[in-house]
Amino acid sequence: MLSFYRSAPSAGDILRANNGEGPGFNALRLALSILILAAHSGWVAGADISQDWVGLNGLFLLSLVPAFFALSGFLVTGSAIRSVTVRPFLTLRLIRIAPALLVEVTLCALVLGPLFTTYLLGDYFRDIRFFEYFGNVVGRIRFELPGVFETNPLPNTVNQNLWTLKPEFYCYFLMAGMIWLGILRSRILFASAIAVLAVAATVAAYFAGFGVQPANYHWKVVVFHFLVGCLCYQWRDQLKIHWTLFAGSLAVAMLLMSGDRELGFLVTPFLTYCVVYIGLMPLRLPERLRRLDVSYGIYLYGFPIQQALVAKLDIVHGSGPLLFLISAPLVFGFALLSWLFIEKPFLRLKRHILASPPKPQDLPPAVEGLKQAPAG
Repeated sequence: MLSFYRSAPSAGDILRANNGEGPGFNALRLALSILILAAHSGWVAGADISQDWVGLNGLFLLSLVPAFFALSGFLVTGSAIRSVTVRPFLTLRLIRIAPALLVEVTLCALVLGPLFTTYLLGDYFRDIRFFEYFGNVVGRIRFELPGVFETNPLPNTVNQNLWTLKPEFYCYFLMAGMIWLGILRSRILFASAIAVLAVAATVAAYFAGFGVQPANYHWKVVVFHFLVGCLCYQWRDQLKIHWTLFAGSLAVAMLLMSGDRELGFLVTPFLTYCVVYIGLMPLRLPERLRRLDVSYGIYLYGFPIQQALVAKLDIVHGSGPLLFLISAPLVFGFALLSWLFIEKPFLRLKRHILASPPKPQDLPPAVEGLKQAPAG
């Protein structure tokens, strides 16, 4: 075995040295949310984006959402192990996702919609699309509110970012199933299943179009990134962190991403390693900024705010950079309010949810072993 590999720290070593946290994950999560906001700016503004998916820029855009899910898979697995059983795990996911989402959906339906609709208010509130919009809170995704943004370059779309909610919910249910079945404890079984799935999904992609679509990766590929992120956390004590492995993984990921979309499932382990490597780098945000986890709020509010600006300001039409510069302060402001007054207060409930874990004698054998796993 190469000497550099033997001497390189493992992901588990780095997590333990940082009190169970990856020092760069907060910075990476914030960067991804800002990059997605920037990437959407040209699309929302109606700029020419015909070349956006060409060359290195296209590979960069292609990696953003999968990177978010790979990051989530790695971190959520740590939460799942600490939760021990299904109920606290799902409860923690609920209080992390649902309150801010409910507020954002409600503000769009009850404030933004009435301000921008071309309908009479009575007709707006009676329209079935108004009621269906609230289904976004439970993963029944709807992008349209009656008469809202009808003449925008991207018409009849309030918040396209909500498309990721459904695969995100799938990921959490899959994780709950793995907790219940004890699969989180069986690393070899899970690794074998992931390998078989990667090969089978790639074959199905070529012969049946499974998980294949133009431009961005299909949600099935995105979910697979989450699962490989889970796998990386399971094997954190064996997963070596070294720049040569990062460089090799990045090269292979770029090569595969530049090929057929059918190769998307094979990209996953290489792109996920790059995400984990960056998340474990010493990229700590300043303490004040680290305590303000605004990435979720940026993702939630970015799209509707940009759509509203395009509807009101002709000056931003056709200019993604200008739309980004004007929208960013507003988006950050809403994200900060969301964190301070919605997300953070609900997250204080976390200590109560995990305060009284079940006793070992009350746990099934498969789950009892999880309780002894080191928190990461």
